[in-house]
Amino acid sequence: MDKVERVNFIRFPYRRDIRENGDINNGGFDLIQFPEKINDIHEITDYPWFKEFTKCVNKTSGLFMTLGCAIGYINDSLYGYVDFTCRPDTTEAIKEDLINLDDQYYSYLSQAIPDEETRLRAIQYVQGILLWLSSPLEIYGESYSQVNVTFREREQDGLKWAFDHLSYFLTEYYPAKFKPAE
Repeated sequence: MDKVERVNFIRFPYRRDIRENGDINNGGFDLIQFPEKINDIHEITDYPWFKEFTKCVNKTSGLFMTLGCAIGYINDSLYGYVDFTCRPDTTEAIKEDLINLDDQYYSYLSQAIPDEETRLRAIQYVQGILLWLSSPLEIYGESYSQVNVTFREREQDGLKWAFDHLSYFLTEYYPAKFKPAE
């Protein structure tokens, strides 16, 4: 994953803003502490699969939290992004591992899809619609990194498929790597 100086913002939470063109940025709020505020994210209202992704990542039992997102059509393609990071109380090992999260997601996909031809096409497809970036973040006074996944796709079903897998990866598969053996 490439590192950049700044993707969208560098401090979380951040306040609501009305831009010069009239667009509203609802601000960054903690959906773990305030799950009901998911209904304030007007951008995801028309995309139930994206709202479900956001809910899953912000469940109280998870490792990650979303920081901001947008989604909508530009011309004939569905375009958007989601920013997320690990939670402040997460171990240093996980915080340092964020830079490799994209490679680990693709590795997960290679294990999740048994048929070789389908697996190769699926990974190429996802690599073509998702762009992963890492940038600095200060969250509640602590500094580490955030992950930005930008996407563009004509077919909403394909994007939904990629995000269903990303949701499972972030909430089940990846956290299992860090659970102590029983």
